[in-house]
Amino acid sequence: MALLTHSQRGVTALCLALAHSGCGDGVIDNQYRGPSLWQFAGGITRSGPEADGDDPLRVAMFWNPQGEIGTDPTRYVELLASAMPTRLGDPFLLNLYEYPAAEHFARTNSGLSRGFAVGRILVYIDRDRDGRYSAADRFTGVLPNAAFLYVPAPLPAWASPTGRALSAGHLSLMLPQRCDVVVPTGTDAGTCGVKLGISCMRDSGCGTSGVCLRETDVPWPTGYCAIEDSATTTCRPKDSSYYGVPKYGLTPMGVSGYYLQSCQSDMDCGKTGVRETGLYRCDAGLLACVPSTGGKLPVGTPFRVEPFCIGGS
Repeated sequence: MALLTHSQRGVTALCLALAHSGCGDGVIDNQYRGPSLWQFAGGITRSGPEADGDDPLRVAMFWNPQGEIGTDPTRYVELLASAMPTRLGDPFLLNLYEYPAAEHFARTNSGLSRGFAVGRILVYIDRDRDGRYSAADRFTGVLPNAAFLYVPAPLPAWASPTGRALSAGHLSLMLPQRCDVVVPTGTDAGTCGVKLGISCMRDSGCGTSGVCLRETDVPWPTGYCAIEDSATTTCRPKDSSYYGVPKYGLTPMGVSGYYLQSCQSDMDCGKTGVRETGLYRCDAGLLACVPSTGGKLPVGTPFRVEPFCIGGS
């Protein structure tokens, strides 16, 4: 998912392309608030019959005080400075002009801050048209399989919601994360003869043990060779990173996960001559190369929030 810092190259061009659809207008009452701290580019799509083009839709970042637990968005807290009006079929560029405040951070049962904030991008019908989410409004869309972390200071693995140490900053994570879930042990020291992460058009381009990912709940630009984890899998690569399939996703029957190209930084995910650099990034939680493109945000029914962790609720 495409989390963009203010200084990242390409933001200016993207804003020009979206200028007529409200790029940069994610501010309450359209008041200029200065440069955004970070941005996310996506598009609103219709996913069911309840999506009405006349509804007063708003898109915003919501932070979950429960951290990685819970999928009830009515318990999340809206970052008002991110909220903006949107419409079905429109692209959007969500700007965050403020850091999460105390009420946005994940907390322990005793109320202590856990040192990070977990965000989700949601769309709601602003029925009372007051420019913010309230009890009278209704959630109708969520960016699938993506969460956003704000980590003000480095987190050790034991304190991290992903189960891995995290650097300070704004992070985009592909869901579900592994967290502390035990995954199948690798049986092959290498990659089972599959060049994980290389471009492909069909399964045959990935060798006898591989599959070609083209479209799950997110697009995999130029295709992506991976290995399925299922009851019939005979070779599991140790030189890989495990990605458990989403609870609500387009996954073949019987497949419980995929072995992806492992990485330590975004540079590990760019392959000159195979695909354009920048199409894939290194997920800080999965330590796997995953798509970095912006996402489609479906609005309508069904409305289901993907758990943060494999098998979560």
